[in-house]
Amino acid sequence: MARTHIHKYQTRYHAQATYSKAIRARGDFVFMQGQVGTLLDGTLIGEDDPGAQADQACRNIQRWMEEAGGSLADVCKLTVYVTDISYRPAVYEAINRWFEGVHHCSTGVVVQGLADPSLLVEIDAMAVIDEDTDESA
Repeated sequence: MARTHIHKYQTRYHAQATYSKAIRARGDFVFMQGQVGTLLDGTLIGEDDPGAQADQACRNIQRWMEEAGGSLADVCKLTVYVTDISYRPAVYEAINRWFEGVHHCSTGVVVQGLADPSLLVEIDAMAVIDEDTDESA
C-alpha cells in the first residue's frame, strides 16, 4: 500500500490505541460528511449513549468506504466531536474496535453541541484508497 505512517504512538488520553502523528499516502481520496449515530432513514441509534452512537457512526463510515471501493484500513484521519468530555472513553472504545490496527491520525474536539441536540458524537473521516487496489479501474 502506498502509505507511510510517521511516528506511531500510544495515546494516553482514553482507551489505549496506537495512532500516527502523520500519514503520507498516494491514491484516490475519499472525503465524507461527519457521521453520526443514525441509520440511513435518520433513526437515532443509542439515545443518551455516546458509545452506541459512535458505534453506528463507525458502521456508517465502513459502509461509505466499501461503497467507495475501499475499507476502514484506508482511513487516514478521523476528527471526533463529542458534546461532553466524559463521553470520550465510550466513544474511543467503539472507535478502537472498528479501527483496530489501522493507526490513523485522530483529533478529538469537545463541542457545545451538534446539529441535533440528541446527537452526542460526530465522526469525520478522510481516507486514501491505494490506486493499485481500485476495483473500478
